[in-house]
Amino acid sequence: MHRNKNHSRLNAASGAILTGLALLASAVTSVGQAEAATDTVTCATVSVRPPGGSSIKLAGTTCFHSYGDYFTVKDELADGYHIEVWWESDSGPMGECRNIAGAGKTTKCDYDLKEGSYIWFNAMVIDNATSIMGGATKHAVA
Repeated sequence: MHRNKNHSRLNAASGAILTGLALLASAVTSVGQAEAATDTVTCATVSVRPPGGSSIKLAGTTCFHSYGDYFTVKDELADGYHIEVWWESDSGPMGECRNIAGAGKTTKCDYDLKEGSYIWFNAMVIDNATSIMGGATKHAVA
């Protein structure tokens, strides 16, 4: 009889340990999924002296979002110009994303880039089809 009592305690303890391990495994899996879905956002800006203006102002902001491989391009200034991001990747693709929607508007361009590839990009101020100002080159990882 004493033996069955110890056996019952052992089964109860084993069940509690297995339940604890299952909860731990679930928590580790959830953390791993959250880390995989982390979005690293890298932004570049460009400034310009508006026509007839006397000071340089922020003209546009472009950002690369690593989770989803997309750029956002925001026109920050009502100056008659538009904003583009020019980009290239060490895995081959290159391109541009234009925001011709006007000041205060943001355009999104989606791409399917090779995971881990390096991206270089610049925010550009464009007058018709001519680049009149470029911002500093930024680097990101897809």
